[in-house]
Amino acid sequence: MEIILNEHLIAVKWDPDTPPHVFLFLRNLDENPDEVYRKPLYSGHSFNVRILNEKMCIGHSINKKKYHLCTNITSEQYVRCFTCEQKDFEKCFLFCDASKPFGNCAEHTEAYEYCKSHPCSVYLALIANDIKVGVSFNPMKRWINQGADLAVEVFRADNGFTARKLEKEISTALQIPQAIRKTQKARKINYDITQSLPIFRNLTQKVIEFINSRSYQSSDSEILHQETALSSYYGKITELTVNPIINDVEKTQQVTGEIIGIKGKLLVSKRNNSYYVTNLTKMIGHLLSFSSTPLKMKGQKSLSDFFSTQ
Repeated sequence: MEIILNEHLIAVKWDPDTPPHVFLFLRNLDENPDEVYRKPLYSGHSFNVRILNEKMCIGHSINKKKYHLCTNITSEQYVRCFTCEQKDFEKCFLFCDASKPFGNCAEHTEAYEYCKSHPCSVYLALIANDIKVGVSFNPMKRWINQGADLAVEVFRADNGFTARKLEKEISTALQIPQAIRKTQKARKINYDITQSLPIFRNLTQKVIEFINSRSYQSSDSEILHQETALSSYYGKITELTVNPIINDVEKTQQVTGEIIGIKGKLLVSKRNNSYYVTNLTKMIGHLLSFSSTPLKMKGQKSLSDFFSTQ
């Protein structure tokens, strides 16, 4: 049984242009701790990994092209140490609503300049029967990273500040959330969106009408107002006829079985004719050990048990 030890998980990311599209970003602390490599996740392949108790800081982005690696130990609640959290280039993008002159970028001049100079999409995403409004400099990548079933760009802004301002206005005026919890996504991971489509399309039209009633002028975009279906990226998840059992990796400390598909950050696997769903973000920052053979199963919780405790 081949075992690979001391792999530090930095991130789980999607690449819409490179099959199999979803990758673990890892560094081997024994052999090459200063280099990050991509481990692809293929549907139909075996995936067997133990999550070790050790947890280290994942470092921080310096800009869109450079990344700083860190070796500080961090607590279970966080993926970054305090220093890296404060320096992360992406941080101000995640929490900015353009309500301040510099957004959340007062201490990140380069991030502020990037936000002010790059086109940014405002979009609606359908995830099962939930709808959210969001913004992104790279909408396609963002949609599959969130596990959206369907998405549509409703506006292309000249910059991130304008996009975030409009996002907040849409959310407030039409009561559309800006985030959907992963527990909601896991509970409905194989949801048939047929009945959700009319609601989504009706709301999309209301959002477009709302934007047209304001003083916003959209930039040119090849995908503006076009629906994009995304289920083809997620393997065979849409073919499931049962709800997967939740694999609470914080307790089981492992994932084992055949990969059925990955939707956003949720991995669905099959072992002994049962299906399990694992939130991969719970593994980020931890040290991992990979095995070429299946692991002994540990206790799991059913979805009904899991969600009744939330």
